[in-house]
Amino acid sequence: MARQRFQILLDKSIAAAISAIEVYNKPDFKYREETFSILMINAWEILFKAKILKDNKNKLRSIYIPNKIKNKKGEPLKRFFPKENRCGNPMTIEIFGAMEKLKLEKILSENIALLIEIRDNAIHFINKELFFEKKVLEIGTANLRSYVRIFNDWFDYDLSRYNFYLMPISFFHSFEMESFSMNKLSKQTQNLLRYIVSKEIEYPSNEENDHNISLKLVTKFEKGSSDEGLKINYSENPDLTIAIDAVDKFAKKYPLDYEGLVKKMEDRYSDFVRNDKFYILKKEFEKDKKYSDIRYLNFIKKKGTKQKFYSTEIFKKFDGHYNKR
Repeated sequence: MARQRFQILLDKSIAAAISAIEVYNKPDFKYREETFSILMINAWEILFKAKILKDNKNKLRSIYIPNKIKNKKGEPLKRFFPKENRCGNPMTIEIFGAMEKLKLEKILSENIALLIEIRDNAIHFINKELFFEKKVLEIGTANLRSYVRIFNDWFDYDLSRYNFYLMPISFFHSFEMESFSMNKLSKQTQNLLRYIVSKEIEYPSNEENDHNISLKLVTKFEKGSSDEGLKINYSENPDLTIAIDAVDKFAKKYPLDYEGLVKKMEDRYSDFVRNDKFYILKKEFEKDKKYSDIRYLNFIKKKGTKQKFYSTEIFKKFDGHYNKR
């Protein structure tokens, strides 16, 4: 069976995103941030066009720019003609036009717009300052997180086999940032960074949001006995045995009990009511362990009293049935 047009674009989008990550994560690449922004914006634009094609039954005219041709009377022709580029090929809509068609969430649009600003500035001059690198890392991390979320929501496509993470190129210490002065930078770089900071102030980061302008990166070392860190156990075997506490792992994946779920629903949706609609939807979503699982009192043997817990991912399903505040 021939592959649909939008599926071909999906593969291209993934290839662009992976290339962006691979370039960024190279240990000694001199054009790291600039190349990442160029490739990642390309990945988004292709993804948007794939979504538009899918929603319009793969009709190419849905992503073409119309050429407003008029007849001899000066009236526009009813037949659709795509605008052509210099070599005679149809021109497709640019990324902002695609974003407008898809009616993206405001904060996601702002994040992508910031990356576009970085890309556009990168074409005209090189930005190579510590603070700029840190900002690209934070914006890029939020951008990749949104890319994976949107990809999964729109196409139900499993990206788990890919490593969609940016590795910090160095540790950023608080005193380095506090002593940083923009006055040392070029005028163009100052303007760009001030614009980025103004957007971060307007849209503060919140991990509970589906999307963010940027995500702050914190690197810290924890003792093995901490509740959040990796737990290390020693055995008689001379080799070190490392194990992750199963209970803690479950709690992180499914942090909400029933009452916690209901409270979040009330806070998140303006029209939520604990009625038959809610119980039917909840029961349906509980079938998928991505959204819910059962925890037993005897966690290892799975015996005794049991209780159902929920992942925050379940809200992505409820979002299609309730109005967000």
